[in-house]
Amino acid sequence: MTSTSKSRFGFKWGSSSTPTYTPAERKGEVSDLRTQLRDPTIDKDNNRRRDVLKKVLAFMTLGVDTSSLFTEMIMACITKDLVQKKMIYFYLCSHSETNSDIAILAVNTLQKDCKDESPLVRGLALRSLASLRLPQLAEYLVPTLKQCLVDTAPYVRKTAILSTLKLYRISPDTFFSMGLKDKMYGMLRDNDALVSMNALAVLEEVTEEEGGVQINKSILYFLLNRLRDVPEWQQTQILRLVLRYTPVSEDEMFDIMNLLEERLRGSNSSVIIACSHVFLYLTQNLPTVHKQVFERLRDPLLTLMSTAQSVETSYAILCHIKLLVQREPKVFQNMFKDFYCRHTEPTYIKSVKIAIITQIATETSASAIITELAAYAGESNLDVARLAITSMGHLARRIESASGQVMQHFLEFMTLDVEHIRGQTLVVMKDFLRKHSDIKVVRPFLEALVKIYKDMNFEDDESKTALVWVLGEFGEHIEDAPYLIEGMSSNLVQEPYQLRLEILTSSMRLFFKRPPEMQPVLGLVFRQLINDFSHADVHDRALFYYRLLRHNVRAAAQVVCTAKESVATLLEDDLSEVSDKLFEEFNSLSVVYFTPSSVFTRKEDVDDEDEEEEEEEEEEESVDENAGLLSGGVIELTEDVTIEPPEFQKKWAKLSASATFTAKMKKSPDSEVFEEELENCNIFTMASGAQGTATKMYLYAREEGDSNNTHFLVELVLNQDASAVVTVKSDSPHGLGFAELLKKVLSKF
Repeated sequence: MTSTSKSRFGFKWGSSSTPTYTPAERKGEVSDLRTQLRDPTIDKDNNRRRDVLKKVLAFMTLGVDTSSLFTEMIMACITKDLVQKKMIYFYLCSHSETNSDIAILAVNTLQKDCKDESPLVRGLALRSLASLRLPQLAEYLVPTLKQCLVDTAPYVRKTAILSTLKLYRISPDTFFSMGLKDKMYGMLRDNDALVSMNALAVLEEVTEEEGGVQINKSILYFLLNRLRDVPEWQQTQILRLVLRYTPVSEDEMFDIMNLLEERLRGSNSSVIIACSHVFLYLTQNLPTVHKQVFERLRDPLLTLMSTAQSVETSYAILCHIKLLVQREPKVFQNMFKDFYCRHTEPTYIKSVKIAIITQIATETSASAIITELAAYAGESNLDVARLAITSMGHLARRIESASGQVMQHFLEFMTLDVEHIRGQTLVVMKDFLRKHSDIKVVRPFLEALVKIYKDMNFEDDESKTALVWVLGEFGEHIEDAPYLIEGMSSNLVQEPYQLRLEILTSSMRLFFKRPPEMQPVLGLVFRQLINDFSHADVHDRALFYYRLLRHNVRAAAQVVCTAKESVATLLEDDLSEVSDKLFEEFNSLSVVYFTPSSVFTRKEDVDDEDEEEEEEEEEEESVDENAGLLSGGVIELTEDVTIEPPEFQKKWAKLSASATFTAKMKKSPDSEVFEEELENCNIFTMASGAQGTATKMYLYAREEGDSNNTHFLVELVLNQDASAVVTVKSDSPHGLGFAELLKKVLSKF
């Protein structure tokens, strides 16, 4: 049957169709293959023998069990045809683990082939012998390895070195006891460059726990002088070794840099970035030379960026340039036009370029850069448009002379009938006005805002929050400011907490500027926020402002309307600390993510069995803790407790709070189920009812064995976001202990 004919089951061996077999048909087909492998007439015809072997491998690919042919395949090893040997060796390596006893029979044949006159056969046999992956074969593999490591053919030596790594993975003890580690160090000086690089790769893996290959001056210089003879991947291996070596003098440092100078004139991005890392590492303690290195790296990196064959490579290079710019922006200041965005570039490329030109802008180039950014603001891509507007605000804060031009563009943006542009402009203007608060500068913006605010349809909460901030800061110059805040305050509890906080603060500030108009508005804000317990920060701040006003209005004005210092630099603009960490991880994913590796990687300190034991211990502790809660924990609560509503109300009004806290639960429970679970812990409900979207409950409990008729009284507000605001009052000295117990009970919901 030829390679393109059909088998009796309809499978065309030369096609890509997928046949289906019954178990009986599979068994019959494999039996036919066994017969053909034993047929002496086929054995003498290399082409027919190849076809049979191809069928065996095809069955393996389809998932058919061909392990019963193992004996026949071992016998077929005795052939001079290299193609047949490759197929047979592939079969033996694939089935050796499931036929470990029979695989021993193949060892003699493979060892014999390792002495064949053809280096291709020797290398193939050795690779197959090492690929059997059987620990009991280590004693047969070692002598063959030692023989092949000194073979005259570089291909065989290269294969032998990689085979030692397979031996290390099978039996590390054998690898070290036979002195193969020292042998690998000796092979670093092999006459063939690829053999030397394979030895380096093996040493890197076997010495990983020791910190990698131990490098001295002679080995390093030997490898550096071989850079021209090895492919780019091996070049990066050698360059990484330089990072582990400390030159003994400046002259030696310059010698190494001179050897590597040629690498910067190449076209491979991996080699150039690795070489850049070496230059930065060697000169890190020499500021003057370090700055010169930045200038030397500029042109190769810019060339890579513009000639990269893929946008992914270009993005990685841009991320590294961005990191260099943060340390030495002056080096790239005259090259700002190289970072202008093309219309066809993806968003992630444009975002990095915009960040770079924003950092390298100077008073001379600011005008051209701002004009370019203003053009990006009109793009259909929302992310690019918002980033461009944000970058313009950053330039206005950093370069004083650019603020006027930026303001003019912002005024134009506010007149555009594009909501995301107007909204982002408003957000950025909030930070701009924190520095430029002079009314002469601000007035044109306020006049533009008054004209268009009624037509604005806020697409995000951030721009709406920015508008409220402007109303609070400059409301005395905006006639309708109180009424705008009043319109936003009609249903505060449904707004995000950031907006609620801003409305509260702006209402307070505007109250002291325009009291008659803001008094009813401020009362409306207080009434909603003080009675809302969905967010503790909002509730507490509203209560603080209210009590401050009742206590001393003048003091409240000093607290809320105190003069603010001009803001020149925002905290998020200062990235020096992150940059220092990233320079230590140059030429890695940390630079691309702009995040230290400790944030997105995790080292496994324990194995799976230890983790399982820890989980079991945690489960046991959890069971014990639940049992303790049901019995009252440290404080035992009695189920025999009664208190009349009038007595509860009288005690509640008389007692001061023992503890106040907010508890976060896993999910918001049903109020009836919630009350039943509390009763199981001997905490009973006096009264409950809906309060807006929340449920307010009054609870009571008493300590076991208490003869003084003392009680624990609780006000609990259960919110829809699975949080509970709790106030505990008690005439018992153990009020704090009860509060801790209640926290544990609530944490179980």
